[in-house]
Amino acid sequence: MVQTMAFITIPRPLSLLASSTKDSWSSASVHCSYSKKSSRFSTNSKGLNRDCKTIFWNVGSFRRQYLSQLTAMLMTFKDDGRDGSEAKYDPESFSKLLFQVPISEMKFLSKLAFLCNIAYVILKIEGIYLRRYYGLYLIASSLETKTEATSSTKAKLEEFGSEKAMGFERKHHRIRSPKDQLLSMAAHQSFHSSPFEWIICDDPIRHTRIFVIQGPDSLTSWWRVLFFHPTKFEGKLDVFVHRGMYEAAKVTYEKVIPHVVDFLQTHGEQARFQFTGHSLGGSIAVLVSLMLLIRNVVRCSMVEPVVTFGSPFVLCGGRKLLDELKLDDAQIYNVIMHRDIVPRGFSSNIPGFHISVLKLFKRSLHSHTCLNENKFMYSPLGNLLILQPNAKSSPGHPLLPPGTAFYALDTTGYKDTSNAAINGFLNSPHPLQTLFDPKAYGDDGTVSLNHDSSSYLKAINGVLRLHITATIVPKLREKKSLL
Repeated sequence: MVQTMAFITIPRPLSLLASSTKDSWSSASVHCSYSKKSSRFSTNSKGLNRDCKTIFWNVGSFRRQYLSQLTAMLMTFKDDGRDGSEAKYDPESFSKLLFQVPISEMKFLSKLAFLCNIAYVILKIEGIYLRRYYGLYLIASSLETKTEATSSTKAKLEEFGSEKAMGFERKHHRIRSPKDQLLSMAAHQSFHSSPFEWIICDDPIRHTRIFVIQGPDSLTSWWRVLFFHPTKFEGKLDVFVHRGMYEAAKVTYEKVIPHVVDFLQTHGEQARFQFTGHSLGGSIAVLVSLMLLIRNVVRCSMVEPVVTFGSPFVLCGGRKLLDELKLDDAQIYNVIMHRDIVPRGFSSNIPGFHISVLKLFKRSLHSHTCLNENKFMYSPLGNLLILQPNAKSSPGHPLLPPGTAFYALDTTGYKDTSNAAINGFLNSPHPLQTLFDPKAYGDDGTVSLNHDSSSYLKAINGVLRLHITATIVPKLREKKSLL
């Protein structure tokens, strides 16, 4: 007996940033059914839909009674004013915490943003241009690893021969062939494989190996977000992590660790490692860098500060972990577009009735510290760098001064109010407010425009050009006039 119960709609995955054909990245509706007899989930494609993905899943008899109530709550959420943004912060007070990012750091962040952008089109990367304009050498990519793995799998399958050669009686007696067993095993382990691509570049001048992890560009990538319930991070009793991101990070760690060891053997004490990534790729970059330190593969001094672009926070108790490693917030820099909802996803306040619904679906959330004490899933970790683009690209943020700018949020002298300031920024506007806006969806919607890696690159370069025009150009003119 196959039962198909309730459904929800979630925003479509953001389009591949470097893609030239937007229509090729339309959403696909996916149907999931659950069979009591086989105790397995099965999925099948149901066509394309541009604006959203509808995901169906089984809901037991206990959960079924809450479905109509949940739907009514979500439909009336916009009107009741409960947006979860309990933390308010005055714009004037908030502006006192803002400082302009120096031009030297801005140039470095622009380079990392460029690498995150081209990580979506690995096949089109030309090493000669990386060397000419950035002084970087392309060392490896995940596509090379996957090509080798695919060749190995094909070789194993060919050993078993074709289905016809297996014999007519094998098929009709339902005896599972070795080929079927291999494919079944691969499907069973799909959750434990990482859909996130990555590239590795070397900076010979700084003796640094840079690991760039791509964000999500497919249904498989975004599916990880739904496994948001907490699990222990590296066996730490008081540090919890987003399960889907942790599983992806463990797979990525196993893939990149040979490149870490190789670089260590070549450069010894001079070796440095830089991790960066966009969207969920940035979250994985943070986890992989911490795993290297916890597992004593490298020393803390060898790992440069991790830089993320539009990445959600996925750790609860992460500050305790940094203290244990004798690191501070400067180990992680989170570049956030002023209205990007993805970094706010797990760290904005959750309304009380939503918390009750979440706990119905996952018992582990009953004891989740961040949810019970702070009303969000995972706490912000590291320094915040806030990027506000041109007003023509996106309206300004209510807490930021008007105009294009790149700010560093410095709460050093405001320890008592630092959490309130960060919480106030992440909750204005609240992600649910953005999602209720019909203009938020589609390739030209506000969600995509404020989150695309290309938008981050353009915004940083836009601020950089303004600073160069305002400071360097007048000095050059002054020198010419003296001559």
